[in-house]
Amino acid sequence: MKAFIIILILAVVGFVAYTQFFAPLSEEEKEVKELEKRFSLATRMYLGAERLAGGTGLDTTSDVEEAIRSMNKTRSELVRLQERLQEEAAIERAEKLEARMKEFYKRNEIFWRD
Repeated sequence: MKAFIIILILAVVGFVAYTQFFAPLSEEEKEVKELEKRFSLATRMYLGAERLAGGTGLDTTSDVEEAIRSMNKTRSELVRLQERLQEEAAIERAEKLEARMKEFYKRNEIFWRD
């Protein structure tokens, strides 16, 4: 009986792990994930330029502006994507990305256009 319970627990843990980490993404989720990657890259560019300017005093205005342009482009694409999303998982993922974007803009005092 103990062995059966242990096997059952392992099966449930395995199923949960598979569905959370290894389940294939739908096309809509892949599109949102691509925007997440692009936003993460733009935020790293922005923070890197800010750090460089603060640490060395160099003018990194163009780097900051390029990062902001990239973030704004990603946000525009997210808004267009959200209009046509159908799957609940993709919609939820897009909403989380939008919340992350708003928080980043607010924290770094970047103007957020609605």
